[in-house]
Amino acid sequence: MSSEHKKSFSNWLETLQQESWHLELLISGFAIFLLAGARESIDVLFFKLQLLSTGFQYFDLFINIPANILLGSWYVLLINLILHVILRGLWVSTIGLRYVSGDIDFKEINLSPKFDDFLRKKIVNFDLYINQLEKVCSSVFGFTFLTVFVLFSISIYSSIGGLLILILDWIAIVDKSELNVLFYICSGITIFYFLGGLLYFIDFITLGWIKRKKSISKFYFPLYYFFSIITLATIYRPLYYNLIDNRFGRKVILFLIPYTFVFFLYTNLDIKTHQYLPAYAPEASIVNHYYDDQWDKKTVSNEASLSSLFAKNGYIQLFLPYNATSDDNAIKLICPDLEPAQKGLFLFDEGNISRFNMNASEAMTCHSKRFKIYIDKVLLEDNQFWFHKHPIRKNVGLLSIIDVSSLKSGQHFIRVGVLLPREFDKEGNPSKIEELNLDIPFWTN
Repeated sequence: MSSEHKKSFSNWLETLQQESWHLELLISGFAIFLLAGARESIDVLFFKLQLLSTGFQYFDLFINIPANILLGSWYVLLINLILHVILRGLWVSTIGLRYVSGDIDFKEINLSPKFDDFLRKKIVNFDLYINQLEKVCSSVFGFTFLTVFVLFSISIYSSIGGLLILILDWIAIVDKSELNVLFYICSGITIFYFLGGLLYFIDFITLGWIKRKKSISKFYFPLYYFFSIITLATIYRPLYYNLIDNRFGRKVILFLIPYTFVFFLYTNLDIKTHQYLPAYAPEASIVNHYYDDQWDKKTVSNEASLSSLFAKNGYIQLFLPYNATSDDNAIKLICPDLEPAQKGLFLFDEGNISRFNMNASEAMTCHSKRFKIYIDKVLLEDNQFWFHKHPIRKNVGLLSIIDVSSLKSGQHFIRVGVLLPREFDKEGNPSKIEELNLDIPFWTN
């Protein structure tokens, strides 16, 4: 690149830098508008991911953590960009005010000596104040996207960690020999992965403290290079190092620690203002997710539910959701000879054939053995169940339509007894199941 071209390019960057606030406000405005409209879609995505948890044992590490990080990124972007617009608005107002009145003239204000001396020390030069606001606004904008990319890296890291644990568990189940070399190798890789990630994170928040130590930097470099690749750090690395090469930028990066802590408190803090109400009393409460017409349409429930608090037309619908992570183990113990229709997470041609060829009557017999339905402590005999995908909750499970026309008007209780595994052998197979009871009140007229 010729010197003239370099100079022209440098001048262009300087001009663009001075006028970048236009682009910042434009991007912030559009982003806030899009983010505000995206919340409903994020809630729908969360609901679908929660549905996956009913059939996936390692949902937390493999799906749930990245999903929560996605929601956290939404909060970070929305809050920070709104803050950026407010600060940019303040900055623009100072520019306009400077055009009208110039710098602050304390002689014109004519304060007493006490306040005059104090305010002259505390209030900086107005031009310097404008410059400081400019630095803060630009830093907030850069800090916002740096935080989002860091959260994205944590999401990738946790997903890979969940995959390693999944592989480790699969090896332990497949090979039941006392000495499993592959299991120990994978255990070592998993431990190295999590410890190495912790070291990489410490180096990040300490602004490269490990990289500055010559005695260990040679040993740390391969680890750093590996985690840089899997976390896609090359995307935000220039932004990170451009911030930490000056004192103000280092303060911005270090602010990430208390910022994350406050954000965590904000998203997890639950304030209770009703001192004389119990925090947990399902036996004395009307629990909304027990009734389909009162459900909040955001959370997935693995408990039984009625169609409504009030029986209509002499019938009430009872839905029993199927939670594969626990119910599969109960089915294995109740019906050890029943072959599963699906093995693994994904279906191919063979899996589809096995699902169609599975004897529905045998499957229903096994599933129905898991449940005992009582009304006002009276066991219902010959209760009929149907396979059902709930149209509102989207859960799959069993549906029972119960005739309550003979019951007297008033309050009644339906008790659902569910057999769930409570003890497992050394190989992780269920060895004992116990009945868990759930009481749901309803009313007839």
